[in-house]
Amino acid sequence: MAEYQNVLYEKREHVAIITNNNPERLNALSVGLRKDIDDAMMEAAHDTDVRAIIWTGAGRAFSAGANMGGRGDEGRGTNDPSLQGLVGNVLRAEEYREWGLRWQVAVPQPIIGAINGYALGRGFEYSMHCDMLVASEKAVFGAPEIRHGSIAATRLPFFVSPQWAKRIILTGDHVSAETALRIGLVIDVVPHEQLIDAAFTLAKRFTYIPPYAVRFNKRMIDGTVEAMGMNTALAYSSMVDAIGHATEREHPLIRVTDGADLKKIQEQEGVRAYIHARDEPFGPSPHL
Repeated sequence: MAEYQNVLYEKREHVAIITNNNPERLNALSVGLRKDIDDAMMEAAHDTDVRAIIWTGAGRAFSAGANMGGRGDEGRGTNDPSLQGLVGNVLRAEEYREWGLRWQVAVPQPIIGAINGYALGRGFEYSMHCDMLVASEKAVFGAPEIRHGSIAATRLPFFVSPQWAKRIILTGDHVSAETALRIGLVIDVVPHEQLIDAAFTLAKRFTYIPPYAVRFNKRMIDGTVEAMGMNTALAYSSMVDAIGHATEREHPLIRVTDGADLKKIQEQEGVRAYIHARDEPFGPSPHL
């Protein structure tokens, strides 16, 4: 079993449990965390003794999104409007898209997302790489990218109705666990202290079914989703997101929410202070 710096990996009764483990930064998606998630998923995928995977987070968040205070590329594009900047943004977006698609093909086991707290921005998008989501009563979902002038939560229309996807994406408002259950984003909401037990009970169900049957049926369902336009939507979002980062940066709200000051706030005061400062210009945000 490999050693990881940014995730915890354990195996229990044919179930692998992967935990994002940077709680001080609300599991913000640094390059290191993304790499360890990928490597841990591949370790589980190639272990024939693993029949299901649980993915969760340590502390108050599954993941609060991109690591805005990080050094180097953390998965976001640049604001450079030149051709070089646009090409760089497209390549970053395509790398992210391919990262998600690789899981669909390479991970045959069901992935259960056990959402323990904040799942925001890229953290929200990453949660929808899972095959199904179980949420703590404390879980909060949200796609604030539109407030940066960016594409958000591309996978959401394949989890919920188009009108709910528009309601969430076009406002950037947060979604409670109860609402997430009501609109079909998650399959269950449980008391916080029972989250991992509930996810494990579900995961164990898959260990009694022939693994080839689980694999082929999962692939059949994923193929149906692809036929509905998932890959087209992801490719479109990659291109638009890349362009969006390099254009229309002078909108007053984008200047406020995408400036260097916010990065300093995250570096000096933490992710929660960053989220508050980012959302404050929009006034009180309904908690759906």
